[in-house]
Amino acid sequence: MRPTVTLLVLALACWLAAIAAAGTAAMAAFTALPRLGVSVTGVEAFFAGDTVEMGRYAAGRMLAPVFMASDWVQFTMAAASVSCTVRLVRTGAFRGWRTARVAFIACVAVAAALLAWRAWTAPAMNGELLSYWDAVEARDSTAAADAKARFDGMHRAADAMFRTSLFVVLGAIAMLPGALLPTPSPAPAPKDA
Repeated sequence: MRPTVTLLVLALACWLAAIAAAGTAAMAAFTALPRLGVSVTGVEAFFAGDTVEMGRYAAGRMLAPVFMASDWVQFTMAAASVSCTVRLVRTGAFRGWRTARVAFIACVAVAAALLAWRAWTAPAMNGELLSYWDAVEARDSTAAADAKARFDGMHRAADAMFRTSLFVVLGAIAMLPGALLPTPSPAPAPKDA
């Protein structure tokens, strides 16, 4: 069972790292680029000197491949984590405290469910983002505003899911040792002399 446990630990750690890396990159880019007054060639006329919005546009364009890579790493690590968890449950390897076992399995299940929801909703959200980018490049402010409004609504839900996933995967990592390590057996009662 040691290889399965090792793979599970690595998968959970990589899953957490993928979430944290994408989140950190987003915080850095969406904070810095709007403040720097960047200019994106070809869309300056659309933004009409609004360097804050142009900075957000640039950050989104720059980070789209990072978010896609993060999603694929998460899908892979989630599949490995769920598979290892199922294997360990079936073989009875979880011999730790009942609370830790239940919490660990619940964390993995919730994280996987959130990621499945992400996979289900991401195509529509990405479609709105592409529509926004296309409208910006076509200088169609009405279509851009409509697509951005739809994207922003979906993005708020995705962001909440992303943050929740971070804490749920972290919770799984924290609960794993308590779920695996056998609970100490009670000491035998002393015999009367």
